[in-house]
Amino acid sequence: MAIYHCSTKTVNRSSGRTAVASSAYRAGEKLKDERTGL
Repeated sequence: MAIYHCSTKTVNRSSGRTAVASSAYRAGEKLKDERTGL
């Protein structure tokens, strides 16, 4: 029987991070945020 684990965290723009930046970091990929242009 497999044991699954799911962990979630909220991402706040006020802390200086964007959801796109956090996703790119976790995936190890380079993503572009159309809102900030980065």
